[in-house]
Amino acid sequence: MSKLKTLTQDDLETISDDFGEILEREVSKTISMKELEDLDLDIVLSYENEQLDVDVDVGVLFDELSEITQDQVTNAIDEAYLKFDSYIDENYRE
Repeated sequence: MSKLKTLTQDDLETISDDFGEILEREVSKTISMKELEDLDLDIVLSYENEQLDVDVDVGVLFDELSEITQDQVTNAIDEAYLKFDSYIDENYRE
């Protein structure tokens, strides 16, 4: 795997926004938006010593009639991380 490019503050903001979009897409593939009352994404990027760490906290409030499980949400998040890895490889590696 090639080295991560040096990231600017603008890059980090773009990465955070794009990861949010990836997460929303993956969650909406798994969960019908009709079953959600609220979706809250908290993305925290840490970039030190040329290493990017990304943590996400997904808060989901389901409709009372929803049959969605936490495992389904977790699988959507895992899939989003895989797509995010590809996104970083394509856009921010030397």
